Amino acid sequence: MILKATITATAGAAIVSLAISSAGAAQESEAPPWLRVMSETTFDGQSNDLVTGGFGVSGMIEGPDLSYADPLAPTAEELRRVSIVTDGSTGFGTIYGPTIDASTGEPLDGDGKVAGTEYLAYADDGPGQQNVAFLLQVPESFDRESPCILAVPVSGSNSLFRNVGNIGYWGLQKNCAVVYSDKGLGNGFHDLASDTVTLIDGTRAGAEDAGRDSHFTADGAAREAFLEEFPHRIAFKHAHSKQNPDATWGRDVVRSIEFAMYQLNATPEKADLTPENTLVIVTGNSNGGGAALYAGEVDEGGLIDGIVAAQPQVQLDPDERVTVKRGNTVRKGTGRPLLDYFTYAILYQPCAAAATPDAPWADRVMFAENRCESLIERGLVEAKTAEEAAQESLEKLRDYGWEPESDMLHASHYVIAPTATAMKYANSQGRFGVEERLCGYSIASVDEGGHPQSAPPEELARIFAVAPGGAPTGTIDVVNDRDPRGPTRDFISQSPSTGLLDFNLDGAVCLRELVTGDSPEARRVQQGIDEVTGDADLHGTPTIIVHGRADARVPIGFTSRPYLGLNSLTDGAGNLHLYELTNVEHFSAGLPGYAERFVPIDPYHIDALELMYAHLTEDAPLPPSQVVRPEVTADGAGEAGIGLVLPTVAASPDAADAIEVTDGQVTVPD
Repeated sequence: MILKATITATAGAAIVSLAISSAGAAQESEAPPWLRVMSETTFDGQSNDLVTGGFGVSGMIEGPDLSYADPLAPTAEELRRVSIVTDGSTGFGTIYGPTIDASTGEPLDGDGKVAGTEYLAYADDGPGQQNVAFLLQVPESFDRESPCILAVPVSGSNSLFRNVGNIGYWGLQKNCAVVYSDKGLGNGFHDLASDTVTLIDGTRAGAEDAGRDSHFTADGAAREAFLEEFPHRIAFKHAHSKQNPDATWGRDVVRSIEFAMYQLNATPEKADLTPENTLVIVTGNSNGGGAALYAGEVDEGGLIDGIVAAQPQVQLDPDERVTVKRGNTVRKGTGRPLLDYFTYAILYQPCAAAATPDAPWADRVMFAENRCESLIERGLVEAKTAEEAAQESLEKLRDYGWEPESDMLHASHYVIAPTATAMKYANSQGRFGVEERLCGYSIASVDEGGHPQSAPPEELARIFAVAPGGAPTGTIDVVNDRDPRGPTRDFISQSPSTGLLDFNLDGAVCLRELVTGDSPEARRVQQGIDEVTGDADLHGTPTIIVHGRADARVPIGFTSRPYLGLNSLTDGAGNLHLYELTNVEHFSAGLPGYAERFVPIDPYHIDALELMYAHLTEDAPLPPSQVVRPEVTADGAGEAGIGLVLPTVAASPDAADAIEVTDGQVTVPD
């Protein structure tokens, strides 16, 4: 049974009327066995809409009112509005975004609002243990005569609405239905103390009352005993589901497409969609980009017509036949798994920050010298002084595979909490529960001194809308339970072995051992990593990867470059095209020092979608693999007067920019 809401504007206010959708109920028996459609909502495109939550692009740029009528009990609609807001990188609303025609670059009439209908659904094996969440948006302009679907696996571990304003709007501009998948991650939080959980619409309920409708409920067998020893702890889905959802990203994206086809065919305006008559493009950013590639690997039936992956976090089966050469640097093999390079980063980035004092946020790495001293003490560097250790740490990161263009990003990237990410993926891929506190880490709200406290009710109430699928968010952060002074926020904790405030070197070493060691915990994690790797066989599906050369979060040398090489060995069609972007990092972040140095990837992601659409609908050739060289101008000139020079992907690149790949051998020009 589907809950149906119709939102219209009356006297300037949104009125929500509820009724049961008989059409959805009639079709329920025909749904895939794993599908549960949870709600249906129609937006008038005025008081509220599919893309901007009723704020309009201008409202999002100016700063919308994100308050709640009752901060302790936000409504599903209020949470959705906050979730959907896109801050936007440089150029949002001027060179890309819902108010810009992606095919021409010209402004569109209106304020980016789109009327249509939205469905929320779960994919599950029955008892609610998986509950992979889907969001389907069908614009009023959906073309049932020439149907198309854009499938977007959401980036990171974010909520379903994370990529509506920066990716999904493009599909709505093309009159396509857009379906999002949280890949089995999403903002599923379980506050163990209050025993409350998140539902698919972001509201909260008691775990027992929620039952199988809970986005995520931790294993509760030992909850009370665990809380007695470690009070105030919080579990979240990506880390603590014990299911390694990363291993089924590809399957979940394919299921999201199957859900979209089912639901569109179940509506009163029956669409008669089939894989043969429906254009399907999959696109995603970061691990959403990785999920897009994994979907292409598992799609042996030809459901997907094209793939566009931006800076994909993707991991590959080992294959020594692959070689990547950039200038005089040659790297053999298929890159590195995320946990490998993240656990290496958290060892050396804090100390390396001392070697780049002018880098963005270097001053926030306040214990950099202590970390350098601890590295010396543990024999993890050959240096004898902290200054030497900082330079050695920077060189180690370069030697391990980070590009030199990433040097200025290590400090800020460490502040952006790679330990939280490493901890999350280690728990996930090793299938550890919250009660196991892998490497002495847990999650809790912390007070000003960094000590666990009861989670503020107002934070729990809005956590779906603001959290990135885990810690840190608000006062909720990673806790070092092994601090000799007692459990303390990891970033300001002591290492037991050194007694120093050194960003918990002991915890970092423990996480690293999970990748390189042979302990029982390490073997669990390594098995999980093996379950996640892909083979780069896309079965001939036309595919574009866009990736920034300066990316320090998901380095291109660990991911996209070797993916191109392995694809040339496993997929004889040779339909993969890599566009490597200079002066582009991972976050398109508005941090101090970023806008002056780096170009956002978003305009190139949208341009790649345009190239793919023209290829699939007009048979336009895809440009060959190449280095594209955008830059930031010092005088503020460039595209739309915002200080960016954005050369297009060339139909025939100069030899000095061409990326070559033959039999697993990739050559990238400087």
